[in-house]
Amino acid sequence: MAALLLALAACGPRMESHPDWVLHAQVVYLAADLRTPVAAPGALRLQFPYISGDLYGAPTTGDFLQPALDAGRRFTLDLNISHAALLKSLEPAEFSLPYLQVRPAEARFARLAPLAVQADGIEQVGRAEWLDAATGQPLLLLFFDRPARISGATVASGRPLRYDIRAGEPGYVWVAREKRADEDVFVVVGRPTRLLLAITPGPQPDTHK
Repeated sequence: MAALLLALAACGPRMESHPDWVLHAQVVYLAADLRTPVAAPGALRLQFPYISGDLYGAPTTGDFLQPALDAGRRFTLDLNISHAALLKSLEPAEFSLPYLQVRPAEARFARLAPLAVQADGIEQVGRAEWLDAATGQPLLLLFFDRPARISGATVASGRPLRYDIRAGEPGYVWVAREKRADEDVFVVVGRPTRLLLAITPGPQPDTHK
């Protein structure tokens, strides 16, 4: 009987697992400069919805994962668990910034957009964003359902700003805004060796734009 059950299990659908989709991070509380420590804003909850078909704006999905914080404010986020729900929630690209485009046009993508909300409510208590602990660099985490490229260019505060986000295969990529000699460019970067989730209390604009 045991052999039969094993054989049946082997023939059934298997959930694909990606070790690099398991994130280990620590919550830190920082001022708007993302460098200066500040006091914790009190009790809060973390949510991890996605923005589908855009890099910015309000989340378009529910909160698929609810990791618990340990005593050191560390948590583990296994994106394998939410993968099926994410695939069902992917929408065609509809950029809020008109100069952005994705190729191929049928590519579907989403940004994992952490939120810090009231412990007993739904109002945001601050901005939440990923940081590379080694460099202090803010990061975006994007999922692509196929190889694709997000591109576009504008001028921000008198300085050229370009998007050149290339995903070579389906999955997640980390993206950062690199400051170069004559422009800023959003590009794919390596996975951070130590990941932080920075909470900046109070109303804050999206610093990635």
